Amino acid sequence: MKSINHLVVGISLAILVVAPISMAQVIEEITVTARKKAENLQDVPISVNVITSEMMDRRGIIDLRDVVKMDASLIFDKGFAPDDIRVVVRGIDNGRGRPVVATIIDGADISSEALNTAGASQLISPRLIDIERIEIVKGPQVALYGRTAFAGAISYVTKGASETSENKATLDVAGGGFRESRFSFSGPVSDTLGIRFNALGWSMDGFHENTVSGEKIGGGEGQSASILFDWNPSEKLHIRTRIDHVDDENEPPAQAFIPYNTLRKVPDVASWCNGGWVHDASCNGYAQALEHVMAWGQQDALYTDYTFSPGWKLGCGGVPLPWLPGYAGPVVAAINPLWNSCGGVNTPGFASSGTAINLESGTLYGGRFDDMEHWALTGGVPGGDDLVITQDINVAHPGNNVGKDMFGSTKKGERLQINLEYDLGIGTFSSITHMADMDVAQQYDIDKQSLVYFNQEWNVFGGTKLYSQEFRLQTENDGPLNMAIGALYWHEDTIQTSNGLSVAGRGDRCKVIVTRDADTGNILEISDFSHGPFTWEGPCGHTDVSIVEFQAAALANRPTNDTIRDTVSKSLYSVIDYEFNERLTMTMEIRWVDERERLTASASQGLADGMPTNTGASSVALCGSHIRCDATGGFVPLEWYPYSGRYPMLSVPVVIGDYTLATGQTGTMPNAWVVANVTAANPSGMGPTTRQEPLTFSVSDNYITPKIVLRYAVTDDVMVYGSWTESKKPGGFSTIGTGAFGFDPNGDGNPDEVQFKPEIMAVWELGWKSMLLDGQLRVNGAVFFEDYTDKQTNVQKIIGNILGSVTANADGGEALGLEIDFAYAATDQLTISGGYTYLDTEYTDYVSYSRSAGEIARDGTCVRVDDYLGSGDAYCMIDRSGNQFERAPKNAAVINLSYEDQLGDTGATYFVDLNSRYQGKRWIDNSNDAYVRNYWRFDLNAGITKGNWDAVFYVRNLMDDDTVVSAGTGPDIGNSDFRFGMVMTFVQHEVRPYPGGPVVATYSMPDVTGQYGSGDGLVSIVPAPMIRNMWYANIPDPRQIGMRVSYSF
Repeated sequence: MKSINHLVVGISLAILVVAPISMAQVIEEITVTARKKAENLQDVPISVNVITSEMMDRRGIIDLRDVVKMDASLIFDKGFAPDDIRVVVRGIDNGRGRPVVATIIDGADISSEALNTAGASQLISPRLIDIERIEIVKGPQVALYGRTAFAGAISYVTKGASETSENKATLDVAGGGFRESRFSFSGPVSDTLGIRFNALGWSMDGFHENTVSGEKIGGGEGQSASILFDWNPSEKLHIRTRIDHVDDENEPPAQAFIPYNTLRKVPDVASWCNGGWVHDASCNGYAQALEHVMAWGQQDALYTDYTFSPGWKLGCGGVPLPWLPGYAGPVVAAINPLWNSCGGVNTPGFASSGTAINLESGTLYGGRFDDMEHWALTGGVPGGDDLVITQDINVAHPGNNVGKDMFGSTKKGERLQINLEYDLGIGTFSSITHMADMDVAQQYDIDKQSLVYFNQEWNVFGGTKLYSQEFRLQTENDGPLNMAIGALYWHEDTIQTSNGLSVAGRGDRCKVIVTRDADTGNILEISDFSHGPFTWEGPCGHTDVSIVEFQAAALANRPTNDTIRDTVSKSLYSVIDYEFNERLTMTMEIRWVDERERLTASASQGLADGMPTNTGASSVALCGSHIRCDATGGFVPLEWYPYSGRYPMLSVPVVIGDYTLATGQTGTMPNAWVVANVTAANPSGMGPTTRQEPLTFSVSDNYITPKIVLRYAVTDDVMVYGSWTESKKPGGFSTIGTGAFGFDPNGDGNPDEVQFKPEIMAVWELGWKSMLLDGQLRVNGAVFFEDYTDKQTNVQKIIGNILGSVTANADGGEALGLEIDFAYAATDQLTISGGYTYLDTEYTDYVSYSRSAGEIARDGTCVRVDDYLGSGDAYCMIDRSGNQFERAPKNAAVINLSYEDQLGDTGATYFVDLNSRYQGKRWIDNSNDAYVRNYWRFDLNAGITKGNWDAVFYVRNLMDDDTVVSAGTGPDIGNSDFRFGMVMTFVQHEVRPYPGGPVVATYSMPDVTGQYGSGDGLVSIVPAPMIRNMWYANIPDPRQIGMRVSYSF
């Protein structure tokens, strides 16, 4: 079918190409302000692509996604969140956090750094209003534009007030329930004052259905407006004031979980069986014992009747039990028979809903304590038609969408910008003042799956305030030397409040006693046991219960936590142009930057002991026999028998609601889970197990970013240039994905676990600008080489047995690229334009260290490093050197054909535009195991203009191609497993009267050597969360047919 579609397009192209030939036109000259002064595009020694207002009207360019489609060097990605924007330029990817492409509106940078969601945002409506032109500036421009132009800039130049009255109304209707109306008027108020007003309203139902709710997602609605005043009080002074308002609501993006297709094995060197740390049930050890118990069936369970010296026992139902020695309390009845019966009450998954555990497909991971194999995605992402959207609905959070889809994202606020220019005679003084105040909120399903035993309602809200002030002086001398000097102050204050909820009703939890043969290590006897007579929890089992009934209570007990970031950037810059002669010019740019970031975030502490924990405020988890297991507590003195005097401290899980916390008798019993986890203060059992303590961290940096450019005019129509620049992206703190283990997981007051270093990139570029064939053909291009130091990239990192996402640094990387853009006026009617980009990227030095079994399995290699950085732990060294950059296709191209002519003698003109984009395959992340497939995408626009009327008929995704063009990865919380194991190991020795003689007696001793996993000599305590990686796809929209009609008056 795709071949047929491409044939159809080929025939269409041929029809346009063989259109009647007549005298060719010339390519129109374009004026740009990419270097903050008006210049001819062909004279600018920077790679710049321009989209004019006429092109925007014809091709229906209404948002950033449409802008990116027009340039082969740009890629647009959607991340986890609805407002998560990721623009890649020349293979330079922001990944998570600070944008690398500055969004400039009339000279002011309105980019906003993400806080709790990946990617970056904008402090303006992404739907474009009244734009004169868009300049896509490629390559580092930090020296010219400031902090966010690490990879380039997208600069929007808005329309000013017109000298005569202009009014326009537009109505746009298309498939997917899309409707948009625009209105604008412009004109003079007086001889010195002009005004322009714009208003926009839009709504869209979306194309895709969430199969869980049966409702459409991917749509939204919103309103935007702007008012602009142009004031010229004198010939020398011009002041422009613009106010923007936005109120947008975007539904969750149409994203689908991508099923796994490959089972990856952890290298043997990391296995516990070989002295490593990854749980391995293939040898005699704790994982073998725990996995054996997980596989128990009915009548298999053997409950302990073990006698501790000097003597007390855990009995079966109905047998009275004495209290601990030294306690003068009453004799109590045996443990509740519901949980302890010597009969065979155990079934696989004792607290399970009965969901089958498929160990091969990984449908449910329960039943395994072995981490040596992990499911992953390899190869190309399936087509959108082969994927199903199964996103959770909102169950717990109040609002009008309870029981419906998550609301997605909202953005509401205003922006004020004042641009002042004053002609000094020898130059121009400019001032740009910018203020923005935006409130945003997001709610979405982070794992893109709907599972009865897991729900994660990510819910954040807050505001961003941005203020910037720039002063600039630009000389305009007739001599060889001109320069600009300027200063920029940029201050962003962001707060996001989270009351997201993560409720898990699955996990494995086992406490067993194992007796092994002293000679062979084989298991002789294994039984379930409880950690004291008051905390009997029933047989080991796997939980996969529905958590719907727990969500409301969990949210009611969920404390909110704030993340606050305050960033101040101050810089001074200068641009010097020196003309050696009429053909040779040198430009030197330099910017000095002083930046400070202060972050206030929450650190989790045990509610009982105040010690650092690895569980965030949002987490509630049930495992084993319907028991909470989401807290990790701290250290509890073991003053109770039989460990008294032998083990002064032991790390055990702690939750609110156990006997010790309820009675206040600390030290008399171990803090452990209880069946109901209920106290008078916590009647639902869903109370918090941690407290969130605010911590404030700061990081500061000052640096210089230089750039040198040589420009040589070979002829009046051909110019070549060469440049070198060094760009820097400051370091900071990982605020995304760290909710898994907090901002200070080890509680030492130092956030080095989540801190990353600055990224530095040196770029050499050799380019050219040319007008050929008497102005009929424009060909511009550049060859560039990017050399990275400490490239910022995303990794999965384990801290305290918890896996989360953090930003880390790859020591080195490089990219070699070629880009060409052209425009050819074939005839007076036909113009062919487009571009091509080639990228060859490589991580030249990228070594990371990990204890994550999933990440190690994905890579497939491990060089074990014992006592890593003096931590006492062994890590795998994973070498990704030689891998390609993520989201950086080798080949990309854009081809546009535009035909325009008179419609006979009707007085009307018509046009037909065919726009196509090709993108080669690109890796989803730096592991280079799964990729987005190559694709061609075509759009068709045809319009007619007569008098005051304009009508455009358009078809987007002309061939109805379902190839996924955007995908991502992250932790798969939904299919993860939260397991806990406690193994008490004894070794049985045989007594023989002489070597080889008969066994006359046996005796058992604790595993004091730790040979079978009991490192403390008796008990092996294993908190073992298993968190996978997941992949998701942004489902492409199908063919969309629409009509846009405008009336000017």
